[in-house]
Amino acid sequence: MSDVDLSTLETELLSESSRVALSDYIIEVAWSPDASKLGAVTVEGSVFLIDYHDNSARFNLIGQHAGGANSLSWCPDGTEFATAGHDGLVKCWAAESGQLLCSLRAGDSWVSKAIYNPRRNLLATAAGKHLKVWNDNREPFYESSEHSSTVADLGWNPDGSGVAAAAYNGITVHVPGKQHRPRKYTWKGSSLTLSWSPDTKYIATGEQDSTVHFWHVKSGQDAQMQGFPTKVMELSWDPSGRWLATGGGTSIFLWDCSGKGPADRKPRQHQGHSNKVTQLTFQPDGELLASADADGLLFLWDPVKQDDVIGGLPLSSPASCMQWCEGGKLAVGQRDGNVIIFDVN
Repeated sequence: MSDVDLSTLETELLSESSRVALSDYIIEVAWSPDASKLGAVTVEGSVFLIDYHDNSARFNLIGQHAGGANSLSWCPDGTEFATAGHDGLVKCWAAESGQLLCSLRAGDSWVSKAIYNPRRNLLATAAGKHLKVWNDNREPFYESSEHSSTVADLGWNPDGSGVAAAAYNGITVHVPGKQHRPRKYTWKGSSLTLSWSPDTKYIATGEQDSTVHFWHVKSGQDAQMQGFPTKVMELSWDPSGRWLATGGGTSIFLWDCSGKGPADRKPRQHQGHSNKVTQLTFQPDGELLASADADGLLFLWDPVKQDDVIGGLPLSSPASCMQWCEGGKLAVGQRDGNVIIFDVN
């Protein structure tokens, strides 16, 4: 079950604050900017709005994507959130009422991602090879299909200046209105997921061929990290941008990206899970790292300071998504449909 003796774990570090049962595999769960609400989407395409106050959570089913849902993102001012579905649509929902504000056609039958700019009320969407950026009137003002395959992931630069798309042959960075053509960071591989460092210095990608790629954004120099047992879908930066945690097996690897970067440096290796790590996320305002595995174990780490697990507990079902909010609360969506909110002490 685990390389860690569960009886010795500090379960007090994770105390359950609230739980809701949505009765369907949770694809993604995300906090509103003020942490008063959660949005959740499920594998069957249901869209839920969860109100969270005084350690109590109540949920409403507010809508549906035919065939299933893929992603969820909150607008930076917290007034709305967007969901992407298998029906070719991106839907925007009012945060207070849950009312459907608009439905946007993203350019293909499968919308892989919808994500808001962190600084402005812009929305980027990916469907097939098509990237669209929508203004605050939800009109597309930028479009590009300059990707060699279906876009697997999107990520805005933390300063809001551009959006990166991951696909086969690397990543493409688009700066709408400020560049003649998007900038390509090319290599012969299939990028599955991407993550900008908080200091905007690097873009990291998890790859189909069981590697991690680091791109230095300004210079375009890259480094490839090999030796992972499985394809790498788990990437998380600490708030400083110095450390990147990666999965890709039963171990967690911590890469030091300070100075000249991670090339030619051995990562720290953190062992405790005996089954594949499926979720990995750093606190946005702290030093703790949460991980979950295919056996349904949830662990807490303080990975920069020590190698061992500092706390954890078994879940009722494996975690399918996780997200922290500022202030030390962790929302965990599970395969069995439960969404649990933990206080991290």
